[in-house]
Amino acid sequence: MTTTAQNTETITTTEAEDEAAVELLTKALEAVLFEGKPMWEVCGWSEEQIEGLYNTGYHLYQSGAYDQALNVFRPLSLLDSGEARNWIALGGCHQMKGEFEQALQFYGNAMMIDPANPSPVFNALECNLALKKYPEAKSAAEYIIATATDKPEHAALLVRAKVLLGAIESKIS
Repeated sequence: MTTTAQNTETITTTEAEDEAAVELLTKALEAVLFEGKPMWEVCGWSEEQIEGLYNTGYHLYQSGAYDQALNVFRPLSLLDSGEARNWIALGGCHQMKGEFEQALQFYGNAMMIDPANPSPVFNALECNLALKKYPEAKSAAEYIIATATDKPEHAALLVRAKVLLGAIESKIS
């Protein structure tokens, strides 16, 4: 039997209720870990709710309310951890706040989820430049150039990466 105090109310559960709760949690975690279901689906959220949450965070970010946007994107990244844009959003908030090391961690998550997307790599390049980590910034620029060449949708990033690579190489040599 478990007794839990919530505010001023005490909730008492039986051993069978505790076992049922553990079984329910186990099944939810198995669905996420072994079946690849997103946490939001296991928790009963809809795609529309997830999209609405992302849009809320995006609007907060666009308005410069980075702390508030973080409060949206943190749980969203847990609920929908397989979606690179959520990690990019978290990284972007930290980057805008000048928290470059934290931003790099989140951009790294996005890169693992979607290695073909040069956007988080470019954002990491910018963070590494801000931290004066020139070898890391150079590697990021070279990665973008290698993966974005001949992809029209990434033409702007490619041009920017080439310009930054030239600047980085002048600082290193």
